[in-house]
Parts: sequence; structure tokens; C-alpha cells
Amino acid sequence: MEALTLFKSAAAILVVVFLYYGMDVRRKAGTRYFVTPVWQSLMKICSFALITAFMWVAFSVRRLDMIDWLSLAALVAGTAFVVAAKRALGAVHTFAGQYLEKPGLVMNGVYAVTRNPLYFGVFLCEFGATLFMLHQTPLLLPQTHPYWLSALAAALIYAVAFNWNMAVNEARYLQGCFGDAYRQYQARVPFLIPFIRPGKRVE
Repeated sequence: MEALTLFKSAAAILVVVFLYYGMDVRRKAGTRYFVTPVWQSLMKICSFALITAFMWVAFSVRRLDMIDWLSLAALVAGTAFVVAAKRALGAVHTFAGQYLEKPGLVMNGVYAVTRNPLYFGVFLCEFGATLFMLHQTPLLLPQTHPYWLSALAAALIYAVAFNWNMAVNEARYLQGCFGDAYRQYQARVPFLIPFIRPGKRVE
């Protein structure tokens, strides 16, 4: 019982922190859209649906295995990247799918190990949550879990594709804004996975 309480408390704290730092959906002054607002709205719906499903499963779980704790570790690591990235960006942060007319080039802190720590953190969180729900949902919903997992898979695929596409678009935009300074940054810092030296350019 104590382990379950600890797990559920940790999951709740991580969701609150992630929502505060990673899901700031307010439109800031001086921003433009990479995509039409309808696609960004769909991204928000998918994200909130995935978070809601994770919370329901987390609070309904009856027993925990090692895979669940590994999932939680991935969520902790992902949330830490999201928080560090958001704090490093400060005033130049925008929600995925938006860009600033006058952007800033942040290369310090967590941006010294990956050019996309926010996206990397979100992908880690999605990986951890997916692993957890794949393990627990069949136990909680033995009859209907294929339908629920199929719906969540569709939302996850869209969210991952949207974020990847935005990361690539942002890189191109920053290269156009900062030229050689950004190209030098590209040459020494990996696109997504920390500490893996850049090879062929993704952009």
C-alpha cells in the first residue's frame, strides 16, 4: 500500500509540474503559427487526452511491477528536461507550433547537450506513460483495453509527429534568423538525444 501511495503521489506531482511547464498554451504577443490553428488545437486535445488517460490509470492501479517503476523513472527524467528547458528559454519560450517574430538563440544550460530538450523531455514522458499504460490497462480493463489503447495510440502518433515536425521547422527558422551562429551550434550539439554527437543533419 505504501508503494502504491508513493507511486500515485509521484505521478500526480509529475503531471502538475508537466502541465505548468510543458503545457503553457497561452498565445504570447509577437508570435506567429507554423501551422494553422486547427492543427495546434488538435495537438492540445491529444495532449490533454493522453495526460487524462495516464492519470486515470495511475490512480486506478492495484499493483506495481518493475516495469511501472521504470516508466515512472522515464517520466521523472522527461519532466526534468521539460522544466530545465522552459527555465532556460525564459521569455523566448513559445508553445509547439508557434514562433516568435524576434526569437532568441539559447545555447546554455540544457541546450548545451541537446538543441531540443523540451521535445526530448516530452518524448521521454510519452515513452514512460505509454510503457505504463501498455502494462496496466489490460489488467484494469481486460475486455475493452484494445479499443482504449487504439484510441490513445492514434492520439500519441499525432502528438509525436506534430512535435517532431515542429522541431524540424523551428530549426530551419532559427537557421534563417541566426545563420552561421546557429550552424556552428548545430555542428556541436545533437538535434534531439543528448550527448550523441551530430552526424548527418536532420534539418
